[in-house]
Amino acid sequence: MNYRILKSTFAATMAFVVLSSSVLFARVDDRTTEKTRDAVGQAGPDDWYTLAISAEKCFKKKVNLREASEWLDQSLEIAETPFNLELKGDYYNENRLPDKALEYYVRAMNTLKENDGKAEVRDIQKKIAKIINIGG
Repeated sequence: MNYRILKSTFAATMAFVVLSSSVLFARVDDRTTEKTRDAVGQAGPDDWYTLAISAEKCFKKKVNLREASEWLDQSLEIAETPFNLELKGDYYNENRLPDKALEYYVRAMNTLKENDGKAEVRDIQKKIAKIINIGG
């Protein structure tokens, strides 16, 4: 077999694989966006949890980030809970805004402690320590 033919066949195969992969991932992303939009659309006016969990799913898949951030803000307007406060801290940390991340992590810890004096805050403390470079 001619080297040129082999080379062009290989290049065409690689191009096909790359394009197929990106289409597949786009479909997964589209499904995540579609499902979370549907969930938010069906949520009640006081349903902070559906807004927050939908935002979390988008953040994890790195899709629909602007709208997901708006959902998280709406969730926090309804109720500030340890879950959505920590998620907002994660969002700021991921976007390299450590001061804002620390603010929300501390608020999450304080809310946990207010709700349950024996609440476990170790995971949030680890996130804080990582930001300020202690113990790690």
